[in-house]
Amino acid sequence: MIRRYCAFLLLMFPLFAIADKTKSSWKSPERPVYVVTQNHYAEGYTPEGNTAKFGDLIAIEIFNPRGSKAEENPVYKVGEHIALFVGGQRQGDVRIKKVMPLQCDSSAALVSTVPPFHLLKDTMALASNSAEIHPHSNSQRQASEAERNYARQLAMDEFRNHALPASLAKNIKIDKLVVTKLDDTNSEFLVGSLSLVTKSAGHEVFLIAKIIESAATAEFIRYHKTTDLEDGKDSEDVRFVDQLDLDGDGFDEIVVEVTGYENEKFAIYHRNNNSWTQVHLGGQGGC
Repeated sequence: MIRRYCAFLLLMFPLFAIADKTKSSWKSPERPVYVVTQNHYAEGYTPEGNTAKFGDLIAIEIFNPRGSKAEENPVYKVGEHIALFVGGQRQGDVRIKKVMPLQCDSSAALVSTVPPFHLLKDTMALASNSAEIHPHSNSQRQASEAERNYARQLAMDEFRNHALPASLAKNIKIDKLVVTKLDDTNSEFLVGSLSLVTKSAGHEVFLIAKIIESAATAEFIRYHKTTDLEDGKDSEDVRFVDQLDLDGDGFDEIVVEVTGYENEKFAIYHRNNNSWTQVHLGGQGGC
């Protein structure tokens, strides 16, 4: 019995070693990271006061180097300037004007851009004063029709893994899809979300795929099935927020917004050996 148990530990050790190596390959930034967006969450009154109005520019802390306890009660310093990045490119600063409630159980900072910079309604950006960040020019662009077809094919491949027939491919909806470079090479990646709704369920994928000649290879796919089509209580929408090299390793991290039933949070993904791992989840809020 003892020999069998020792053998089991020996077999499991390489698996733990691989997991630890993946986790330790990401060097987290030494300063907080924020998502900057127009308020599209909620507007109204809470016991702590009024929330930001719809359309107001806000910053939400999604990572704090001091850990989860600090993230539960983020501290926003009125008057502080934080470096703003769009598509990995520096775009001045955001200045914290006021701290306000966000939804029922969280807070956010009402901010302005310095110098003035207009962030489009459906665009999100990242902000941080971390010295680890490696900025670069913004290479994001809209996907061509051929690239959109690559994404549809990858999404359908995943849907077929969940017993959906290929005949439904024509019903796939592209929710958001961009093509971008994530390092200083000429390699381009597809990043975005696609969905397919049937009579009984909604199916969603978020994917990151490397474009190689006349095709695309999936490096990461996140799938979710929603069965409550009426109220969406089991829904999960994953939306690309932005990209930024947060650890200075020369390859951008991907930040996504994960929206569920009356809640949202933000995940940070890190690439290692051509695969992607979620290395942080923060900025939770909701009712």
